[in-house]
Formats: sequence, C-alpha cells, structure tokens
Amino acid sequence: MKLFSPRTPRTPNYQAQFQQRWPHLNHPHVRSLAWLLDSSILLNTSHSRWDNQLAQLPPVNQTINNWLTELEQDSEPLVHFLALHPHTRLGHYAEHLLAFYFKWSGELVAHSVQVRSHRTIGEFDFLLNTASGLQHWEFACKFYLLVAPETKLSNYVGPNLMDNLNDKSHKIMDAQLILGQHPDAQKYLPAQLSAAKALLKGWLFYPATDTDALGEVAPLHCRGLWCRITELQHYDGDCFAILSRLKWLAPAKAYESETMSRSQLHAFLEQQFLSDSRPVLIAHLVPDGEYFVETERIFVVPDAWNLDSSILAISD
Repeated sequence: MKLFSPRTPRTPNYQAQFQQRWPHLNHPHVRSLAWLLDSSILLNTSHSRWDNQLAQLPPVNQTINNWLTELEQDSEPLVHFLALHPHTRLGHYAEHLLAFYFKWSGELVAHSVQVRSHRTIGEFDFLLNTASGLQHWEFACKFYLLVAPETKLSNYVGPNLMDNLNDKSHKIMDAQLILGQHPDAQKYLPAQLSAAKALLKGWLFYPATDTDALGEVAPLHCRGLWCRITELQHYDGDCFAILSRLKWLAPAKAYESETMSRSQLHAFLEQQFLSDSRPVLIAHLVPDGEYFVETERIFVVPDAWNLDSSILAISD
C-alpha cells in the first residue's frame, strides 16, 4: 500500500500546487498567510444547503503576490502585528493573520467585537467595508477526519473528538451569523449590515482509500490522510516532520535538521501515545534545494483511538 502515491484528478494534491506557486516563500508566518489567502474554503458555495451564506476571499492577484513577496523579504510588519496579539491557539493565530490581511487591504472596520448587555451575547469576528456595504464575517479554521464509511458532515470529526463539521457549520450559520439581528448588537455597528457570511478554511483528512468527498464540501478543499499507527509500516516514505499545532496551516517547509526518518518517527509516536492519545499530524517530505518540502500530510492516531458515538449522533 502506497500512502504517498500520486492522487487521482478528483483529489488534487494541494501541496504541489502551493509549492509551484510559492517556492520563494520560506518564513513560516508568511507561508501561513499565503495559504490562508490562496487555499480553497471548506464548504461548497454551489450547494443549496448554504443559502448564499459562504464568504470567499478574492483570488490572489499580482498585487497580493507582490505584497507577500515583500513580507518574505521583510517580515517585521507581520511579526510585529502578531506580537501585539499573542496567540497559543491555532484558530486565533489564523484569525490574526486574516485581520492583518484585511487591515492591509483597507476592508477592516473592526475585529473581534464583543456584544454585551448584562452578559456577553456574542462576538463579531470581522466587520468589513465591502463594495456592497458593511458585512459581518464569521471565520473558522478547522481540521476534521472522516471516520465512517458514509460520507456525511457529521462523520468529519475533530482530532480531539470534541466536535464535527456538521455541528460547526450549524453553529455558525444558525447562531453566529444572526448576531447582527440582536437589538443589543446595533450600537456596535457603524452602519446597517448588508450581509452576514461565514469563511471556513482548513484541511479534511481521509482514509488511505481515497474516499469521495461530500457534495456540501468544496471540490478543491485541502485534503490529507489519516491512519492508525500500526498502518504506517505499510506506507512508503522515509523523511518526515512532526507538525506542531501552529504549523498546521501551510504545507511544511523544513531544514534537514528538522526532519526524522521512518524509524525515528515510529519511535516518537509509540512513546507519545503511551501518555497522550491525541492524534499527531505529520508531513512526508522530499528534498527541494536546501529545504525539504511537504508532499503529503497525515494524522496518525493510536490503535486504541475510540470514537465517542455522541460526536456522530447528529444527522445531516
């Protein structure tokens, strides 16, 4: 069984596309920002279920390309901005990267606006000045594993088994996007909202059988694989890297000193899973000049990794 074999046309390899477009980007924050702007959203804008509630960023044009290249040459503005907004959670990191972009593009009216009365009612992730007026955007960056043969949104579960894609999409569409309709929210809005939309980015991880994605999911979403630790012995590849949480966004680019062999990887995972059952995200790497670049990513889970049936309980 070849884990890192070429993909079929219906499952394009995003890593190859990213490396072809952004070979000159090396700084981790700049690469993460490029991924955020360049990658597909998770959900399918053509599907009737979402009722025109999905936001999309504009295509990366030459102006944005030049801006990212300038940040690669001088990353201080981005590094300084992130330092002003300390983050340890991946979602907050991605949100601050997006705020940095909106500030540069001139669209940002406000970010992370808490709506309070006698209690906290909710929060506007972004208030944006768009061509069609003031818009409220909710943002999420999520990573889900498809864990059951039947492809439905509730079968895409988070690596910590705390939520699923169906629950998350319902929460955003049915609860968070209606915040602007609340009477107590009006004083926080500089103008009437023209729209409320959800921007969902991330990666979805599939069994090695190359499962078809669901119609509600964007056809060109970023895909990875997942397997149990004993299955790793069947797969090709002998150069890997462990991806820490804040490096989950863009495809990995590492120095040789940051890589490990198959035997080193297996020893690390076995030791890790003795005390911590959380899945570990790894990248398979190949040489590229002075760097090693990602060709595939995979969540590895313990053999005893058990799904809580309540996570899958909500039907789509």
